[in-house]
Amino acid sequence: MKRFLISLLSSMPPGPRFLVLFYALTFPLVLAGRVPALNPVGIVYQWLGLDPVSIWDGQVWRLVTYAFFPAGIVDWAVSLFWLVTLAMVLGRSFSSSGFLAYCLMCAAAGGLPLVCIFPGASIGIVTCVPLIFGLLVAWERLYGRERILMLGIGEVSVRHAAIVVGVINVAVIVFCAGLLVTSSLLCGGVAGFLYFTLGRRNVMKGRSRVVDSSERMARLEL
Repeated sequence: MKRFLISLLSSMPPGPRFLVLFYALTFPLVLAGRVPALNPVGIVYQWLGLDPVSIWDGQVWRLVTYAFFPAGIVDWAVSLFWLVTLAMVLGRSFSSSGFLAYCLMCAAAGGLPLVCIFPGASIGIVTCVPLIFGLLVAWERLYGRERILMLGIGEVSVRHAAIVVGVINVAVIVFCAGLLVTSSLLCGGVAGFLYFTLGRRNVMKGRSRVVDSSERMARLEL
């Protein structure tokens, strides 16, 4: 397992590797926050969660930091799986700084609607969902024509796989957080779509391309 993890991380460029490691290491913080003797760790969430009142008071970092911490163990596990999967696929399509900048943009876009609609609300949302939506859009925009094997479905295009994953995530979030919060978090994906639609690819190393038959043999299995 140790060798597998080292090999997995070493295959990622610095930017995606940093994001994955940072998010993975927030899991101990989540557990610590559940232990009464370690409650001071919860202060981290109090200062980094999405809180409209605090953001309007000048704590603007909350507009992006909320997206780099999980709301709980299940959120952490599911989001980490998709972060690792998408970071491996997309990491070499961006420069390291470009990848992180793209994630920050999606995070800000996902939280901004709630901050504007409820400026007086005092909440503390933490979730990686806007990043996942943004990375799904990037996956579809860059590799939409490629074919992959998706567990339980079979061979599908990346475009269809991204849509299926996105719809499942939307259904789960609507059930857990409601339609309004889901709509706001979806804006992370909207920002990603606009990014590619407007042709903002100057920070990327590579571009979308149709791979030849030999390259298609190395398929991502979900």
